[in-house]
Amino acid sequence: MEGVDKSNLKKIIINSPGQLKANLEFFNQLSIARRQFNKIILCGVGGSSITVNLFHYLELNRYLPLTITTPLYPHHDYDLPPDADANSLIICASYSGNTEETISSYKKARELGLEIAGLTCGGQLADLFQQNKIPWIKIPDKTIPPRHGLGYQMAALVKLFIAYGFLLHTAQDSLNEAADKIQPIEIEKEVEPLIQKLFNKIPIVYSSQNNAALAKIIKIKFNEDAKIPSFFNYFPELNHNEMTGWEKPVGPFHFLLLADDDDHIRTKKRMSITAELLKKFGWNCELIKIKSNNPLEKMFWSLTFGDWLAYKLAMAYGIDPTPVNLVEELKAQMKD
Repeated sequence: MEGVDKSNLKKIIINSPGQLKANLEFFNQLSIARRQFNKIILCGVGGSSITVNLFHYLELNRYLPLTITTPLYPHHDYDLPPDADANSLIICASYSGNTEETISSYKKARELGLEIAGLTCGGQLADLFQQNKIPWIKIPDKTIPPRHGLGYQMAALVKLFIAYGFLLHTAQDSLNEAADKIQPIEIEKEVEPLIQKLFNKIPIVYSSQNNAALAKIIKIKFNEDAKIPSFFNYFPELNHNEMTGWEKPVGPFHFLLLADDDDHIRTKKRMSITAELLKKFGWNCELIKIKSNNPLEKMFWSLTFGDWLAYKLAMAYGIDPTPVNLVEELKAQMKD
């Protein structure tokens, strides 16, 4: 069924670790303000905003080479949050450069005279950045869907954070090492046994709170690549509310529990007991052990695992995984 993969997403997944090593163009670097900021606000939606979740994941898991001490907040809306002020660094991220919410945030930041930086492939934002000498980094391949350009976006943010003094120059070395360790073709083999089990099912992805960002992104890949509903939650919170909704098996759900050796010992116990309780009530449930040696490698192992799960399901359904037709239809109607 790989003939339906018209954009060759399979090749993109196989080559994705190389994105972390990309030599990205940095424009208007001399315009960077050499001063202290009390917060960073990353304005973006969809695949262009996921990297905030990844940096929060690395902070929660105490991965010091890529942990920034300045608070980093996402903004997934128009304009800016109320607490954006003169001490805020506003990062406008839009893969296409034409995302209306992010352009709105850029214009509001300009209106307020705030410090702006950006990352994009081009489009309107690239033009605005150049016209106003805004420091920005160019994402090199606009043919890749934003959700599959996380390596580029991660590398771009690391480069920005180094330039602003939030990270040491050695931060890029960590990305290079992770790129060498992740082996997508080997991970693909681990996914194969799950595809038939997940066929015609709605995946529910659970993890520890520390790994919630990974569960969320895997859920997004099911939505955008396999074009199916999917949901996520995390321990221990879900044990105090959501799990009571599984007493009656009323839908075609299949549970994927992301198990990490570094999870809290009590969380591990909760996950194991929850898996057995789910099975008791008639649900299918898989424990997936997150592999690799450190939080950065675990992060990209998990994302690659999720990429393959969603891709293989799309192939099983005979669906081209790349287009997001409903999103494009909504955008077209928003222009009316």
